[in-house]
Amino acid sequence: MKKTILFLMNGFGIEQLNSYNIYNANLMPNLDFYTKNYLFTSIESKAHDLISGYRTFSTGSDLPLTYSLIDNYVDNFSNNKNFDFYLNGIKPENKIHLFLSLESDKCYDHLKAFIKFIRTKKNNPIYIHLVLTANNTNNYKTIEKIINKISYDMKECKIGMIVGLNALNAINLTAFMNLYKNEVGEKWREITKKISALVNAKTKPFNVKEFYMNEGFKINNDDSLFFFNYEYCDLTNFINNVSKGFNVNFYSLFGINGIKYTMFAYPKSGISMLNSLNKIDAKALILTNKDSIKFLNYYCCGLENVLSERIFFTKTDNGLNPNLLKSIIKDSDYDLIIINYQVDNVEKVDELKDKLSKLDSILKVIHDFCVEKEISLFISSLYGMQKELAVDNFVKAVVDFSGKVPFIVVDPIFNKSNFMVTQGNIFNLADTVYTNINNKYNGIVLIRKKGYITKMLKK
Repeated sequence: MKKTILFLMNGFGIEQLNSYNIYNANLMPNLDFYTKNYLFTSIESKAHDLISGYRTFSTGSDLPLTYSLIDNYVDNFSNNKNFDFYLNGIKPENKIHLFLSLESDKCYDHLKAFIKFIRTKKNNPIYIHLVLTANNTNNYKTIEKIINKISYDMKECKIGMIVGLNALNAINLTAFMNLYKNEVGEKWREITKKISALVNAKTKPFNVKEFYMNEGFKINNDDSLFFFNYEYCDLTNFINNVSKGFNVNFYSLFGINGIKYTMFAYPKSGISMLNSLNKIDAKALILTNKDSIKFLNYYCCGLENVLSERIFFTKTDNGLNPNLLKSIIKDSDYDLIIINYQVDNVEKVDELKDKLSKLDSILKVIHDFCVEKEISLFISSLYGMQKELAVDNFVKAVVDFSGKVPFIVVDPIFNKSNFMVTQGNIFNLADTVYTNINNKYNGIVLIRKKGYITKMLKK
């Protein structure tokens, strides 16, 4: 077994061409030295936050596994008796409200199949309300494309309201409820113009305030509200607001806090960090903040809330103490130690620069210690930030690290003379970590022998 340290600079990535220029050798001289003197490449990451990063790292899935489950039901929703229960609760004279979590191209195919299924038994008016969940303005291209496809292809339905998930979860829903009850609010029939306005305002999709495209959607007693969701969310406040004025039935595709009737349980993953550690009989320690522990454990254990004898956590809410880190690395019997350092929880460019400078200092301490003890050190990130930050009191700029993240190998065996690193993604990063610990693990690794592909050497 080879002790391996994975230092994650979460939020830090390869600067895109449209990004405000942050990274330079003077700000991070140590990291700059490592990229030039050790094996270094950039790897792909579609993740946009810690949750999606760990989901991909642990399960290999860019999207929630709920997408794959619904793929199996696209042509046979009738095989699930829960849908019959849902349809039987719809009265002939009432509207069907479908709240679609708009996340990817797959959403359109799933929605189209679901509406086709509804139409086999019900002729009620169907209004589609789109809930935007993305936190990256780059997603607007996909969002606009899907909205246009729904408008042009699904003539039996109409798009009613469009709203960001954060706005739907807001404490004060007065404006939203006024729109839903009375159809009084901002109206945009031409979605292209609205999307352009949101992009220009740098409004992230999940922060979009409510607006509508077509009339006739206002809620009435005995209407049915179905949330076509893919991930868990808490809609208790929204449900309470609707229930105060109307007698309606709530349903959801997967579990939502506040909704009693759900069609499916959340799927579990056959691939996970826990399963990989079991294969090589290894233990891991993850250093992260207290608030992250519960959901990181959930994704690392294959989408299950279980206590594992192989995955442990240490809270770092008081910051990363380099001497404490060295002590943990030296004295613990963990085969893998993952250090989470998050840089995207900032609002100003100067804050980010300060975080990156501190990160660089911590990296040097860990690097020097690992080199001295001949411990493998991998430096990377699970996702890159895309965020608007204040440059000064008057100017804001977008820092765009999204899409690609760095991968640096500091190891006594894997040197630049004899090895190379290839491009891949953050799931390949996970495979590389497990294979480095014990090369009995059979994964697709990022490190290769120069001249030909080879299994990573046993050290």
